[in-house]
Amino acid sequence: MANKIANRKVICDTLLEAAKTDKDIVVLCSDSRGSASLTPFFDQYPQQSVEVGIAEQDLVSIAAGMASCGKKAWAASPASKTQSKSILKTLLIPILTRP
Repeated sequence: MANKIANRKVICDTLLEAAKTDKDIVVLCSDSRGSASLTPFFDQYPQQSVEVGIAEQDLVSIAAGMASCGKKAWAASPASKTQSKSILKTLLIPILTRP
């Protein structure tokens, strides 16, 4: 039997439930809370929500920085280039350009 609930809704519902008891959960979006179905999270937990605008590399960098400080950062973006481009700019280029 096929699942009739969109994955994005399940992710949002799961984050909403977990955030009730865990204030370290932070959701970040690159101007995509609507398309990522995360508007309910942003509405219910504005202190645990970050909208970075159309800046996918910054989204990943900010999420990584927050995670390194103990936050449980969830980054969402509909752009398929987010992963490869962000990994290249935030991880590989600094490593490859070290003296």
